Amino acid sequence: MADTSTVDLQPDKNRLTLCLGYLGLIPFLVPLIEMTDALASGVGVHGASIFGFYAPYVFIAYSAVILSFLSGTVWAYARSVDAVVSYGAILFSNLVALSAWLSMLLIYIAPIMTLFALCLLIAGYLGLLLIECLLEVPENAGYWHMRIQLTAVVALAHLAVILMMVAEL
Repeated sequence: MADTSTVDLQPDKNRLTLCLGYLGLIPFLVPLIEMTDALASGVGVHGASIFGFYAPYVFIAYSAVILSFLSGTVWAYARSVDAVVSYGAILFSNLVALSAWLSMLLIYIAPIMTLFALCLLIAGYLGLLLIECLLEVPENAGYWHMRIQLTAVVALAHLAVILMMVAEL
């Protein structure tokens, strides 16, 4: 039996992180494609559904879950460093997680609040990316390349949903 205490598992972790990161885009893209198709076919965004659920709400719900997850990872990392910025990062990550939860509540108030929820979510993603940069998260260049790409795709997806919803107001 091989001694696993000397085996470097980091390359496997990096591959898993990259794979899960990019696969995590699928639940953003499926509702976006459904909304785009509904808009192009004349049904409109408000007629778009996934398994009977209103597609924009599916998008927002998944976004809120992922943003909360990212907030937790930033909080965990910020707790492990001694930088002065770590106190602000802990507070900010909690604020972002609470704003993600708030975005889930806002969608039930009025259609205009759904737009505000989307803006709140996109701000959270961009804010967490900035905080990670300030904390100098010690990951390899591949991680940062992935993180920037994923955040860009997610931000553009949010903007696309916002634009489609505004077009129908």
